Amino acid sequence: MQENQNVSVSSYRWVVLAIMWLAMFVSILAQFQVAALSFQIIPELNISPANFAMLLAAPMLPAVLFSLIAGSLADKFGVKRVVAASFVFSTVGIFFRYIPESFLGYFVLMFFSGFTAAFLNANAPKLVGAWFPREQVATALGIYFVAIGVGTTIALATTALFPAAKNVYITTGIAMVGVGILWLLFVKNRPEGVPLPPVMPALKYIGVAARSRSVWLVGLALMFFTGAHVAFVGFLPDALGQVHGVSPVQAGLIASVVPIGVILGNIFGPIMSARIGRIKPFLAPVAFVGAVIMYLSWTVPGIGIWPMLFIAGFFLGVSAPLLMSFPMLLPEIGSAYAGSAGGIIATLQLMGGFFIPSFIIAAIAGHNFTILFALASLFIILMGIVSLFLPELGTKARNKIH
Repeated sequence: MQENQNVSVSSYRWVVLAIMWLAMFVSILAQFQVAALSFQIIPELNISPANFAMLLAAPMLPAVLFSLIAGSLADKFGVKRVVAASFVFSTVGIFFRYIPESFLGYFVLMFFSGFTAAFLNANAPKLVGAWFPREQVATALGIYFVAIGVGTTIALATTALFPAAKNVYITTGIAMVGVGILWLLFVKNRPEGVPLPPVMPALKYIGVAARSRSVWLVGLALMFFTGAHVAFVGFLPDALGQVHGVSPVQAGLIASVVPIGVILGNIFGPIMSARIGRIKPFLAPVAFVGAVIMYLSWTVPGIGIWPMLFIAGFFLGVSAPLLMSFPMLLPEIGSAYAGSAGGIIATLQLMGGFFIPSFIIAAIAGHNFTILFALASLFIILMGIVSLFLPELGTKARNKIH
């Protein structure tokens, strides 16, 4: 269904995208502050690497449980209302992380902190597709994904500079309140004059999305990608400290090079794809090469580690926004079912972000960082293999269809 193919172009789309960007930025900032504080959290809570991976990935668990619901509800009631409710949970989870002194208490708050990212991520393709012309969807999602890289970079580079963890948590909690207010005041579901798709029972939306083979393949690819990304970036500061002997502040700065590369990959991946009119050359080939570079990057001694980590980040960043653009581009999905399709994809994606680092990679590798990063690279390869089975939906392929 392609009823939104000629969406009216309004400059207000950049306001909506900017607030989406801020919401994701603060969510990711809060999550990866935990990675930067690993040197403090692990001994204070007396936890294992697998337990730490669970804390780091806990913000992704709401997406596993609620993405499908969030997507189908947004198809029925609009993205604005559904995402607005999530800010309450995230603010509580982020702000009060200084209180618990046990693994369970900290885990619960980290779980709450992920509600906004979960609800927004499930509905990002739908909201972007409502505001942006079809040929700009991948680029707009690329800009949106930059928030992940920027949030991770700033978290890794600045968290250890705060005088205490409590200052970190309170500052970020206040920022989430501010973004929630902006969301309520300025976000709109679609431009003026664009008709709403027909309202149907929630199960109807889910049923149409669930029958699409490509939706499940995209979700599986993003599952592998997110699991690998969380494991690599989340354990990198600790690995740099233990293997290369650098201080927590320096480890955070070095690790922040990865998300800087991710940012540029998020931007230039969709741009290069749009220029050649193809998507698939930027999925499997990029994954296979990126996996090798990612594995080798953290082992490079001296100053050479900086460019290698940057290149690894760039390759990590290319594919994600292109994969996320699929719901709006698939002929059987379009804007009417993009929320439910996004919900299925986000459920699988964040399931990978929670279970793969905690119960597979960290559980197998333990304190052996060589095995840990080898497994992370393997999951990037698996992402590339899955993407081989996706249809080509670049502009050249779509123009042939029409």
